[in-house]
Amino acid sequence: MKDAVQSLLEKFALTITLEQRDFLRFLYDHLHLEELSDKEQQIFIDYFYKSETLRNMAAFSLELADVIREMCENIPAIEQAERLANGKEQRLYYERKWQVARRQKLKHQTTKKGNILYVPFDAYKKEPGPIIICLEQTTGMAAYSELCKSMILPFFMNAHRERRDLYIVPYDCQIHVHYRFENGHINLCDFKGFIEYQAKGEAAILPVLHFVKGLLQENQHYTESDIIIFTEGTPIDGQHLVGKKAKTILNEMKSKYCAEFSVITMQEHNFNEQQFWFANKAFFADDAIQ
Repeated sequence: MKDAVQSLLEKFALTITLEQRDFLRFLYDHLHLEELSDKEQQIFIDYFYKSETLRNMAAFSLELADVIREMCENIPAIEQAERLANGKEQRLYYERKWQVARRQKLKHQTTKKGNILYVPFDAYKKEPGPIIICLEQTTGMAAYSELCKSMILPFFMNAHRERRDLYIVPYDCQIHVHYRFENGHINLCDFKGFIEYQAKGEAAILPVLHFVKGLLQENQHYTESDIIIFTEGTPIDGQHLVGKKAKTILNEMKSKYCAEFSVITMQEHNFNEQQFWFANKAFFADDAIQ
């Protein structure tokens, strides 16, 4: 049976190398290109043909796929061990706090007609919130730009599978633009914008955290949002992360919106554990870069 990528290449009369075909197949699967119209598919394939950056990203992603898969398999076991060791009280505290808030809200929205109580249980099913990726785009990150973007590609598949919105927020000292992919569905204009976006200068972390808080407020009917920060590791305002104001904001995001933070740092020696105290996980891209 002829695969979808081969059919597309024949349909649009395009010839590419076997290596490029593997890259395109990876993108086809992870970005769910089958959902695009014929015209959109042709636009994407033309862009793939012309964009060395996109081809490099696919190559990086293929190389990292096994590492990422192994990491994802190991993390739940590590987290379970940590929870059993020292996380029980904290977990129970947040579970009790969440249950009380849900019961109060359920009580206020329950209606009565005659002797029948109508309880909106369906509205209280826990649904995962958005995946929000904060992508540092600065002079210092220029050398890692394609690598970071290639690591983001698999999140499209995760978001699509879990029916979660995927936000990509490039940042330097401020936020100039952000991209939203509803339920992980690809939008060609925003996708090309994400691929081609570049900024210069230095990075400030507080503006992007404030921006993310606004996104969480827009999505507060969901739970368990994931926030992934790609960084060189040395934001110019990093020392403020340990200040009272920043701690208040971050603790609110973690408790009120059930946000879980992950930090992906390009070099381990740049990572300041005290400044990134709020991160649930931290990963270092040193091995991938080498």
